[in-house]
Amino acid sequence: MAVYDAFYKFSVPPFTLSPDPAFLYMSPGHRDTLAGLKYAVLDGKGFAVLTGEVGTGKTTLVRALLTELGDTTHTALFFNPHLSRQDLYQELLAEFGLPVEQTIATSVRALQSFLLDRFAANTRVVVIIDEAHVLSRGILEEVRLLSNFETSKSKLLQIVLVGQPELNRRLRRPALRQLRQRIALSFELLPLAFEETIAYVRWRLTVAGGSADIFEPSAFVPLHRFSGGLPRLVNLLCDHALVAGFARDCPAIAAGVVREVAHELSLRPLARVGLRDRLAMRRQTSRTNVTIPLMELSTAHYAYTRPRRTNK
Repeated sequence: MAVYDAFYKFSVPPFTLSPDPAFLYMSPGHRDTLAGLKYAVLDGKGFAVLTGEVGTGKTTLVRALLTELGDTTHTALFFNPHLSRQDLYQELLAEFGLPVEQTIATSVRALQSFLLDRFAANTRVVVIIDEAHVLSRGILEEVRLLSNFETSKSKLLQIVLVGQPELNRRLRRPALRQLRQRIALSFELLPLAFEETIAYVRWRLTVAGGSADIFEPSAFVPLHRFSGGLPRLVNLLCDHALVAGFARDCPAIAAGVVREVAHELSLRPLARVGLRDRLAMRRQTSRTNVTIPLMELSTAHYAYTRPRRTNK
């Protein structure tokens, strides 16, 4: 439990950094990506790729995917990309509850037998590899060979590669063209837009059992500026701001508190709030009878990349 939970009446901490699907905020981009990944697995597309910058919520989305797939799918989830060929097969067999074999050849035979049994039982088998952008070329090639497990009509093994944007750049290299050609669907998870950052914070506050209005409207401006719409940084800022608010006995978190904790965390501005965002903010806050002076919404320019929707 967080030190401020009782003060702000939370039943659970709202801004932990762990990938809890219960707190997954379904922005349009997250919703489309989750639906696309689910379709890729259930329709037997073979290979899918999910990329996104650090902190965009890829791991949380994968956890939500596993929850939605439920018992109809047998899954293996890898977080350690530093594998040898032998390690890869031994980890696969262990994840599927199979005895570990001593050689790659016997591992392949055991894995093929398992996949055929699962296919006969109408159960999908999925391998999800996180941090795939740091996989060696040799292991990426071995992962490609895993997609050779198939019948005349269907892939026996569904593979999802998850990683940072460098993964896409690696897959464009000529040496990996065979793998690239097997990728049926590719998704990019992008930072939250300003209005989505507001909705994300209020969503987590509500899920945690607190009030959606703990952060004053003006506080969302520095929250978005210093987080760049990256959920992990939003969580970090909000958590520290709530600690500061609790220490000062503040029932609501103002913009100044967010700016202070951003400087304490040595965060630099990653985005700016433009005129269109300011107008949208005024419309959104007016629906709850709260106004925010335009002077609070400074137009100072920072290094800024406009958030885009998820691309497929």
